[in-house]
Amino acid sequence: MIAQIMPVFLFVALGYGFKVFKKDISESLIDFVIYFSLPALALVQIRKIDFNDAIIDVIVISYLAMIVAAVVSYAIGKMLRLNRNILASFMVVSIFGNTGFVGFSYTESLYSAKELVYALVYDQIGSFIALLTIGMVFIAWGSGREEKLSLWGKIKILLTPPLQAIIFAILLRDVTFPAYVDGILVKLEATLIPLVTMIVGMKLDIKAFKSYFKESVIALGIKMVVVPLLLLFVLYPFYDFNLTYMKVTFIEVAMPPMTMATVLAIRGGLNKDLVINTLGLGILASFITIPLWNYLITNVTH
Repeated sequence: MIAQIMPVFLFVALGYGFKVFKKDISESLIDFVIYFSLPALALVQIRKIDFNDAIIDVIVISYLAMIVAAVVSYAIGKMLRLNRNILASFMVVSIFGNTGFVGFSYTESLYSAKELVYALVYDQIGSFIALLTIGMVFIAWGSGREEKLSLWGKIKILLTPPLQAIIFAILLRDVTFPAYVDGILVKLEATLIPLVTMIVGMKLDIKAFKSYFKESVIALGIKMVVVPLLLLFVLYPFYDFNLTYMKVTFIEVAMPPMTMATVLAIRGGLNKDLVINTLGLGILASFITIPLWNYLITNVTH
């Protein structure tokens, strides 16, 4: 499991080293991710999904988890008297989980490659779409941009290239692309994880690690402990946790903050130190929390 997640640290280190010894090119890389990598991922993966009952359950639970996280993080943020920019940053890292790269690694390590379809649905139909819609609204609100935008400007925030690709992927599910088109999309899709993790490395500022440490720890507590615990109490009477797809879904609920959410939050003008620190600490914390949650749902919920 450590070996599968180790590339996260490697790519972050590469990005940080490139910034230190060369220059920060993260803004250009972000543009590439938004216009090429993310749309390719949507067009390749969403077209493969078969919407059966288990898949619907995964989607419903993913949105329920994000709603609970939004309510809890907003309430606690208000109790902490965070200003709007910090509150939005706090909420973004509390709501959106790293259900893709880190989630896929844990799913394959704890279960099998066959179960990746459930992690994929949680990530693409759940986390990914929510980030590109509600997440973008939070980011605009936190940065104060929503007050300066026209109606068309607000619509453009939602109609990002990745979201447009998701819409087209759903509409074209029964359409077979030419082999060379699929080949190009797969190659572009493969650039996503290395690029977004190197972007985080370029945005990383070691000197700022002490900044907003308390807020980062509280956000991680919400994302990786409180929300999974609440969901367990809510879901246990209605769902069979002996089913593997439910175990995978629950593990996805407990994932650390999402890398892409962090990148978009920084790009949108939210607090860089808070979101970056929470992202890094969350990946480290997941080595402890995810195995504990997996043990709990495997041995205690029977």
